[in-house]
Amino acid sequence: MHTKVFELRVDASPEQVWEFHQSEEALNRLTPQKVTSLNHAKVEENALQVFRIWKFGIPMVWKARISQVTPPYGFTDQAEKSPFKFWRHRHDFIPDGEGTLIRETLAYILPFGKLGKAVHKLVIEKDLDKLFAYRKEAMLREFGGAEGKKARK
Repeated sequence: MHTKVFELRVDASPEQVWEFHQSEEALNRLTPQKVTSLNHAKVEENALQVFRIWKFGIPMVWKARISQVTPPYGFTDQAEKSPFKFWRHRHDFIPDGEGTLIRETLAYILPFGKLGKAVHKLVIEKDLDKLFAYRKEAMLREFGGAEGKKARK
């Protein structure tokens, strides 16, 4: 299993960060490729979010179950259907002085055994780093704040 942790401090309260993540537009603002919600589910315990993403010009349906919801401090989404064998994404909004430390912890496993490991090194790891760099810039645009800490592996 691969684990990555991304951290960023923003000039907003946990309540403001939580509200942003509640909006239907949040996923589109936080993702460089087009994302379409297919069911408009809220971030609440046991909700199933279903959306379509396009990767390499190919549409994919992604289903993620929401759990461990602790407003306004965070939630977890875990894929029930995705290109990954396993995907869990924890979002923590930690009070930090007058702002919030946003910590995103990603745990994932690729399919296809040794081939998946090779693809991880060549493509997936870099792609995920780019995705979370994009998310960081989007949240800085939304809230302002200091540079985030570099991802830990």
